[in-house]
Amino acid sequence: MALRKPDSGPFALGALAAAGILALTACGNGGEGADDSAAPEVSADEELAALVPDEIREAGSVSIGVEAEYPPGEYLDEDGETVLGFNVDLVTAALTKLDLEAEWVPANFDAIIIGVDSGQYTLGASSFTINEERMETVNMVSYFSSGTQWFSLAGNPEDIDPDNACGQRVAVQTGTTHDADVEARSEACVEAGEDAITIEKFPNQQLATTSVISGVNDASLADLPTSLFALQETGDQLEFIGEQYDAAPYGVVVNQDDNELADALAAAFNAIMEDGTYDAVLEEWGIETGAIDTSEVNPSVEE
Repeated sequence: MALRKPDSGPFALGALAAAGILALTACGNGGEGADDSAAPEVSADEELAALVPDEIREAGSVSIGVEAEYPPGEYLDEDGETVLGFNVDLVTAALTKLDLEAEWVPANFDAIIIGVDSGQYTLGASSFTINEERMETVNMVSYFSSGTQWFSLAGNPEDIDPDNACGQRVAVQTGTTHDADVEARSEACVEAGEDAITIEKFPNQQLATTSVISGVNDASLADLPTSLFALQETGDQLEFIGEQYDAAPYGVVVNQDDNELADALAAAFNAIMEDGTYDAVLEEWGIETGAIDTSEVNPSVEE
């Protein structure tokens, strides 16, 4: 298969466009200048495919829960149905090595791990940071790395400091590691006798970003690729606050009982790292800084 190459064709991020605040351009498909022939070719590997559990191999496909509102990792194309993004490209390439088709199923972010655990989805892939809490209930297969990056309106008019945001208004996507991050910072403020952080939680990052642009909130935070995307696509309306921190691997979520599938997926990621597909995808999306050397099942992570 040929992976879809990012393009500069325009598309409006739903929540932002609906709010009338801005129209974003993103890496879409089928627009003028798209060149699928330049995208890396990926084909099935019989030895790797043999690692897939019989039931899944016979089905020939896997369902993947995804919260498709977190560009550039995963988002809906202009047709409102096709899921695109660098995470989509990487996972699809690995599954192709296993001779499996990917069936992407849009879902709420905080329901995906539960869905994999219950068997509703075979996999979950939605910019999930690997941490100990998540690995207590599911397997996680590493394939990328990213840290947290704060941003505010250009000029940082409220003088936000991520290390001292007491009394400030911060927007965050619910159920993410950033949600827990800000909650912990707010608790520290209260313990120090300062005002708590006013935390507004949104079902997706697009809405959180919109609230900063509109002035409802003072700052937000997201994974570095998503924060960078917001800055690039909103012109000069936003700016980074501080540096990226707490870089950690992303992981594909696999049911805790599906150890064979998790091992097969890690082997497939390592295969695309070895054959150049992995680097080609990251280069196309401009996110080479997130590359990792080896995919692992449930890697050790710093908390």
